[in-house]
Amino acid sequence: MAAAPVRDREALQRLSFLFQAAHWVLPHSPALARFYCSTQRTAARRLVLRMAPAVKRAVCRRCCSLLLGCQRLRGGGQPRIVLRCRACGLHRRLLCPPKPHPAARPRPQVRKGAGLVGFMNEWGWSQQGRGWGFLVE
Repeated sequence: MAAAPVRDREALQRLSFLFQAAHWVLPHSPALARFYCSTQRTAARRLVLRMAPAVKRAVCRRCCSLLLGCQRLRGGGQPRIVLRCRACGLHRRLLCPPKPHPAARPRPQVRKGAGLVGFMNEWGWSQQGRGWGFLVE
């Protein structure tokens, strides 16, 4: 069965290109990167397209400049990350999930009859790591 066709493929490609161009131009010209991000936001609003949450988090809501996590990242033992825009000073607080406990990692399970070792998670068998294909002797 064929996959469903993507609606507005050209528009999505244009938005993706503008975001990538903003990242590429940022070290040389922050104003041009800001212009690309504002153009991306305007085009998405006019075409009524939803941007990915990761793209929305990477752009300042006030001045449309790129927020790079490695530049202004503050964590301090709290379950949130504070990003600060270098251009306008806007703070964004993002929740970050806690790290999983080591005991909660999936354990190797042996599937009887098939002779294969895989990792069991809450949805069933997964191909995490190299779980599939190891023969049990």
